[in-house]
Formats: sequence, C-alpha cells, structure tokens
Amino acid sequence: MSDRPSLRIYEWVTGVLGLVIIVQVTATQGLESDWLLVGCWVLSYLLFLDKTVFLTPDAAFMPGYPIMIAALCTTGLSGAAWLILTSSLWHGIRNRGQIPRIAFNMGSVAIAALAANSMMVAFWGTSKLLEPLSADGLIRGLVLVFTYHLVLTGAYSLLSYIGDPELQFIPRLTCSLKKSVRWFMPSYYVFSLLLIHLAQTGGIVACLFFLSAIYALWRQFYLSQAYQQESVRAATDSLTGVANREGFRRYLGSTLSATRLPAAVLFVDIDDFKSLNDRFGHEFGDKILCILASLLKKFVRGDDLVVRWGGEEFIVFLWNTSIEQALTIAERICRAVRDRELPLGAEITVSIGCSGTNDVDEVPLLVSAADNALYQAKHAGKDRVYVAATRE
Repeated sequence: MSDRPSLRIYEWVTGVLGLVIIVQVTATQGLESDWLLVGCWVLSYLLFLDKTVFLTPDAAFMPGYPIMIAALCTTGLSGAAWLILTSSLWHGIRNRGQIPRIAFNMGSVAIAALAANSMMVAFWGTSKLLEPLSADGLIRGLVLVFTYHLVLTGAYSLLSYIGDPELQFIPRLTCSLKKSVRWFMPSYYVFSLLLIHLAQTGGIVACLFFLSAIYALWRQFYLSQAYQQESVRAATDSLTGVANREGFRRYLGSTLSATRLPAAVLFVDIDDFKSLNDRFGHEFGDKILCILASLLKKFVRGDDLVVRWGGEEFIVFLWNTSIEQALTIAERICRAVRDRELPLGAEITVSIGCSGTNDVDEVPLLVSAADNALYQAKHAGKDRVYVAATRE
C-alpha cells in the first residue's frame, strides 16, 4: 500500500508543474480579442466539468473535456490556460479541504493541454482547426483529442497506482484506454469538432444554444427514474446488497467533512475463506458473505457505511468514532462472527484492521492504513483486531 507522502508529493508536483505552464503561457501569449470567447468557454467548463450525458446505454460523453479542446483550438493555449486557472480557483474556494487533489487536477489538465498543443504545432504549426469538419480537420482533431486524452489518462492511472500499488500502472492504463475508446469516437472527438465548428461559424450565441440543449438533455436524464435506479445499482454490490467501491467513492465524496470527525475504518476479512468454499462449495460461500454483510450492518448507524471491498473483504466506515471506540466495535464484531451459528455446522472467524484519524485530509487514506493493519492481524494468527500505527 502507498504512504501519504508519496501520494501528496505526486499531487503537488503535478500541480506546481501545471501552474508553471499556466503562468508561462498567460505571461507570454496574448488573447487579443478573444476574451469574450474565453469567458464563454470558462462558464461552460465550470457548468459541465463534472457532468456525464448518456444518450444510450453505450453512448455517453462528458462535455467538460470537449469544451477544453474547443477552447484550445479557438483561443489557443493561452485561452485554455485561463480556463484551467479559473476553474481551479473556483473549485479551490468551494473545496478548501481538497486543495492537493484540485492542484493535481489542474496540473494534469494543463500538462495534457500542453502536450496536445505541442503535438499539433509539431505536425501542422498551429493547434487551431480552420476547417474542423474537413478531411484535414478530422485528422488533426483526432490527433489532438487522442493526445490530450492519453496524457490525462496516464496521469490518473499513475495516481491510482500510487494510491494502491496492487493496481499495476500498465494494466490500469490499458484498461482505462480500452474502456474509453469504446465511446471515445462519438464523444470527445465528434463533440469537440462540432463545438469548434459552431464557434467558428455561429460564434458564442450558437455555442450557448447548443450547450443549453446538452444541459437540458443531461437534466432530463439525471432526474429520470431510470437514471436513479441505474445509479443505485452501480453503487451496490449485487450479491450482498451493501455498497461497493463505487458506492464508497460517492459516499465519501458527499459526506467528507471536518465536522464529522473523528473517523475510523474497519477492514474486515474472513479467515481461510477459500477452504470454506472448497469444503462446502461456492454457493455456500456466497451465503456466508451475505450473512456477514447482514451482521456488519447491525454495528453501524445511519451515517456509517458497510462496503464489500472485494471477495471476502468488507469495510465498515464510521464517522464521529474515535480509534478507541472503533477498536471496541471491531472486537464485538469478531465475537459476534465467532459465536454465530451457521448452516451445515460451519464456523468462521474474521480478522480486522482498524485505523482512525482526526484530520480531514487523512480520511481518504484510512482504507490503506486499515488494510496494512489487517495484514498484521493475519500475520499475528487471525481471528483478532490490529490497530494501525498512529501518524506522528
């Protein structure tokens, strides 16, 4: 598992590098008469940055990314730099507790924009697409969008690897690229070139009308019952009914707050689960997972969360819980599992790693710390609780 310094160093180095790029570009390149268009792209980017529009189950796009490409092609690298800077300041003010991650987002986007711009300049002498829907424009647009997307995906794949080395970098990058390429053509590519064409032929008014229609489409889908059902399904483990990793990501993003501290995580793993499957069969093993999930839910309150992390591993996330209180809960869980009567006379035990913090910036790292503590509990003989070392 990764430690906090390496993750933070990567975030800040990327952020500082991005800031250097932005400052250098804005200081050396003028916008001439493009300020109004830059303002249009900035406002549009702030609106669409975190929104995904689904046209069909297989066709989706995130308008924020094509807007960045459109800004790069119509206002140059300096226009894109102002967009990135304004967006970073806006999100930094709204989310003061996540400055390192915002800095990383800013830096990775700036580096990706610079890479895409440099690729275009190297081949064609400019990043502007004079005729985006012509044969030449389609080829240039493909190179531009793919370069931007490749660099950005690489930056985030490396971030995932530093956060959890078990997610190896190359397989993670390859998987991300394969997944995105399935909708890459009808989303980034087509939407980017269409937006650039509208900006060149119809100006700001045409772009705003078009983006307003996209926003209305997003609102209609977002508020639809089908979307809400699919959203719940995507965040729930289909076997046990508790949250999955995506559900945990959403939960943490919506509940992370210094007012809820202290926070604690219990990393729960069934001991010798493979031998249980070998003895009684995998269907019986699935029943055991459901029984454990149901038992864990009895130990949480309304604001807490039980997550199936994978296989026979579960996480119990606890707000307003000190490490001492979490240790007590973990020991009760161990006893409850040990004493639980199971079908066919089976018996199971669990090992639990426990971590806690009073620092809101440490909360995203609790899972890694609890995972390390779980390893110690397994190494010490299983059927026990081990508390992660407290950071100095």
